[in-house]
Amino acid sequence: MKLFCLIAVSAMLSTSAFADCMLTIDRTACSGKEAEARKPYDGKNPTEEKGKATTEEACLKEGEKAAKIVRKGVLAKKTVKISFGGKALGEKSDEKECK
Repeated sequence: MKLFCLIAVSAMLSTSAFADCMLTIDRTACSGKEAEARKPYDGKNPTEEKGKATTEEACLKEGEKAAKIVRKGVLAKKTVKISFGGKALGEKSDEKECK
């Protein structure tokens, strides 16, 4: 009986403690840069990435960081939809001028 209770509690804790942080990232390329913008993602857009965060707050921060445009001149806009444990937490985006 003790073993059954231990297994049941362990299963409940593992389900809630390791809820998934999911980031759905949509990238809008600068004109003429579509292939270059999607090359690192095998041409896919949007992409889904599993974050490392283990709390809603950390997942939001991870989504905010993921929304930052690093490849300036290639991406015009980057939008990240953030969810944790199947619950939508919001959306973060960044826009840059194409040159």
